[in-house]
Amino acid sequence: MTTLKIVEGQDRIFNEAGVQLVGNHGPNLEGGLSPRELLEASLALCVSISLQKIMAYDGVEYDKSSIHIEVSSVKAEDKSNKFSHFNVHVTLPPTLDPAYKEKLKSVVERACTIGNTLKSEAVVELIEVNESVEMRNS
Repeated sequence: MTTLKIVEGQDRIFNEAGVQLVGNHGPNLEGGLSPRELLEASLALCVSISLQKIMAYDGVEYDKSSIHIEVSSVKAEDKSNKFSHFNVHVTLPPTLDPAYKEKLKSVVERACTIGNTLKSEAVVELIEVNESVEMRNS
């Protein structure tokens, strides 16, 4: 579960372990990430995790620092207030065979939970609670 609390006027985002990020209301602002940037980061992290798990399973040795992932999102042109497309640019280790790289791309597209969710029509349900999240978890 992820929790957002407004602390001293800042959107602070916590996971269950207490790790914290700061959210910003606009892109490319110092001190935090916007919702768009967080979504792009989630997709990039999911792709990275999937790549690394597959290569570990296959017993492939590689330099982890040679993996680079850049995600950009494109807003829908129909003014529907959503993203219509995500471009995921992946730099794979140069030591990999080209055929294996193609296999990796295919498997990662099926393995990445965030990518699969974005491709589907997931339900988002807003539920009002009458007590704070802290009170419910104690």
